[in-house]
Amino acid sequence: MTTLTDLQNHELEKYPPDGDFSEHLTLVRIPKTQAELEDLTENQKDGNIQAPSWFTYKSVLAYIYSLFPIVSVLRHYKIKEYLLKDAVSGLSTACLHFPQGMAFGILSSLAPKYGLYTSFFPVVLYVIFGTCPFVSFGTNAVISLFTANLIQDQVTTPESSGGTNSSNNTDGQIDEEEFVEMKAAIAAGSSFIVGVLLLVLGLLRLGFIASYMSSPFVGAFTTTAAIHIMSSQVPKSLGVRIPSVSGPGKIVIMYIEIFKNITSANVGSIVTSIVCIIILIFVKDFINEKFKTKMFMPVPIDLILVILGSVVSYFGELHSQFSIPVVGNIPPGVPAPTLPDLRSGIIGNSVVIAIIIFVLTISMTKVCESKNAINADQELVAYGMSNFGSSFFRCFPSCVAPPRTILLKSMDAKTTMNGIFSALVILLILLFLGEYFQYLPLAVLSIMVIMAVKNLLLQFRDLPRLWRINKYDFTVWTATLATGVLIDFPYALYCGVGLSVLLVVFQSQRGKKGLIGKLQNEDLYVGETNFTVLPRGVKVFKMESSLYFATSESFRESLYRVAWDPRTLKPHDSNNEVSLSVESIPTKENDKTKVEKTCSEERLVIIDCSSFNYVDVNGISALSLVVREYRYVGIKVLLTRCTESFLSVMRRSELIETVGEENVFPDIVDAVALNISDDSTRL
Repeated sequence: MTTLTDLQNHELEKYPPDGDFSEHLTLVRIPKTQAELEDLTENQKDGNIQAPSWFTYKSVLAYIYSLFPIVSVLRHYKIKEYLLKDAVSGLSTACLHFPQGMAFGILSSLAPKYGLYTSFFPVVLYVIFGTCPFVSFGTNAVISLFTANLIQDQVTTPESSGGTNSSNNTDGQIDEEEFVEMKAAIAAGSSFIVGVLLLVLGLLRLGFIASYMSSPFVGAFTTTAAIHIMSSQVPKSLGVRIPSVSGPGKIVIMYIEIFKNITSANVGSIVTSIVCIIILIFVKDFINEKFKTKMFMPVPIDLILVILGSVVSYFGELHSQFSIPVVGNIPPGVPAPTLPDLRSGIIGNSVVIAIIIFVLTISMTKVCESKNAINADQELVAYGMSNFGSSFFRCFPSCVAPPRTILLKSMDAKTTMNGIFSALVILLILLFLGEYFQYLPLAVLSIMVIMAVKNLLLQFRDLPRLWRINKYDFTVWTATLATGVLIDFPYALYCGVGLSVLLVVFQSQRGKKGLIGKLQNEDLYVGETNFTVLPRGVKVFKMESSLYFATSESFRESLYRVAWDPRTLKPHDSNNEVSLSVESIPTKENDKTKVEKTCSEERLVIIDCSSFNYVDVNGISALSLVVREYRYVGIKVLLTRCTESFLSVMRRSELIETVGEENVFPDIVDAVALNISDDSTRL
């Protein structure tokens, strides 16, 4: 048996006692057990290092200071270098904020003015608490759709002619304007809950939760949202009046109602929609794309379309002459602070909205801010404060919008101060210019909403790639979409998350399990092939998965199948002999080694634990049982390449005593070198 001292003496004999080792030294690692390795690293630590104190005056002050990034921005703001780019990018973004605010205000089943409020207050708050200069907080199509569903679950929407200037009553007691105000209070209550939840998560530094939603799920979920958004705007773009639809099968029922009432479609709305589609596609997909390298900024066609639509509608008297529904009155001014309407029935949906806001926003942030690391925890605080503070001003939940964020990225915004310039434009519209857009046809805003989610619909193009790379991701994508479209939007979230978790467990159970061997003339261990060798009587087993309740039983059965099954062997006797049945030893057709029924050589089972990132009670119990069963028949079990988390679990449980600390090694090479004699016959 080779000992540690023998190896050390063998290496030292090569070099003179007082000579220069630099010309002769070769890095030959001396085999060690895990305990010896830890003793070595412990001795190399500097004993003078003191544990940091987290509750000093400076640390608390630094934490409070980190909650207000605007202070750092103002302290280090370079006016000559930053001001022009922040101003231009902010004003350019305002050209999208204004039309999208009006459009998404209607999409939220409210009125355009509430969309403008949500395009102002959250923007100002994000400037104070946010860290990414490319995040354009405000209205978002997906969140607006969620808000509409939440409101629909709480109140019964009165039928109207399509515009917000209707004078219909609800039960003869409340007019349209008061009813919309009541819905806005509920939406503000949702924004309050969303803000509190995100703020708490940020203060507790739980930004890592964003990693629990996979890209395929987010892609399928946002595509489902795009289909719902587009479908909700079809009646307005056609000028068709349909009854309110909710519950499972909503989209299917909605299109049935549209086709039932298609004969009552407004020709003026259809013509307006077609003209808007042509203009938007031509400018956005042709002019802005083809000449983006030559233009200082993209053509703000949304803003231009809103202005032209309002002018044409006013002078052409489209509402009175052709019965085309219009936006209606937009009262000037900003709302006074009021308490939001908090109801227990909106908590569940608000939690879902909070999760979606964080996932969508942090995803866009990471895409745009590729050079610098994102402080996800502070971003959570910013999202929370933006929603919490704006909830007192009748704002519905706010989020980032990809078109505005991409615009800020292309305009090379320098700091979050660009939001101030966007907010000033929206404030100007709220105070003085809003009333000039009351004649804007609703069909214009509906088409703008549909075109805003066009790129989300194009995510269907990712399906062939998903199928090639990972069919599990393809399954999650298609199942999430089918559930959200055929049943209802919230069910897409439940299906996607549930299926993702189920597939993670399923894939862990299907992790590769088998023997590995050593390449000839190399200290590398790979899957067992004809080119791998091992000392006689040694089996090295590896499972490429964590060891927990879902994999513990398959781990034990797979090990017994490919190595030796101790349940078929006779108990260990005093001569350390092991009697083996022919069936208990796996053989190959081309294996020239004869299998004997009885042998007296020492046998080892080495388990590669490098994939055991997580081990639970079931895993500990299974591994303890394996060690005891093998020990009962005289086979020693060695554990190698243990992860830090696994070592920690071993020391907190009885496993370290069962295995024996001397049988735990940092690498397979160490285990073989310290447990196999030099004259072992190699297969």
